[in-house]
Amino acid sequence: MKDKKPRTRLVHGGTKRSQWGEVSEAIFLTQGFVYDTAEQAEQRFIKSEPDEYIYARYGNPTVAMFEERIAMLEGAEDAFATASGMAAVNGALMSMLKAGDHLVSARALFGSCLYIVEDILPRFGVEVTLVDGADLDQWRAAVRPDTKAVFFESMSNPTLELVDIQAVSEIAHAQGALVVV
Repeated sequence: MKDKKPRTRLVHGGTKRSQWGEVSEAIFLTQGFVYDTAEQAEQRFIKSEPDEYIYARYGNPTVAMFEERIAMLEGAEDAFATASGMAAVNGALMSMLKAGDHLVSARALFGSCLYIVEDILPRFGVEVTLVDGADLDQWRAAVRPDTKAVFFESMSNPTLELVDIQAVSEIAHAQGALVVV
């Protein structure tokens, strides 16, 4: 697909055809997959060999096609789909932060994002500093050597605050922190 034009990649990228050879990707509604033997199931579930679908919560062909298209669209090496934006925010922050870590976040966030940052993360020992996202001096002052990540919305909901993604990323990366947008 890399040799195709962007529009073609967006339409056809990630397509995985079933044994039926459908024109459009099929939608797989299944939760589980069939194994020829108990040993085959054990190989997939316990040893992750081969890397195939085992249960829909971990992935299925429909979600895999979507993830591959998103990765191509974003120019990323991979993508991970979640059931909701809040699942994505919670999963991203909880997977990269632990007790003793520091997060700097814009204060202007969707209410549920603010709840994760202000209430949930501190319960797990993550220190959070909130800043005015449009004020680069506040970002510079808040980011410190133990800052593991910064978090903001590309346009905050509902206040429509804009954050300079490149500038905040440079501030964060100078300290080795990850950027979650």
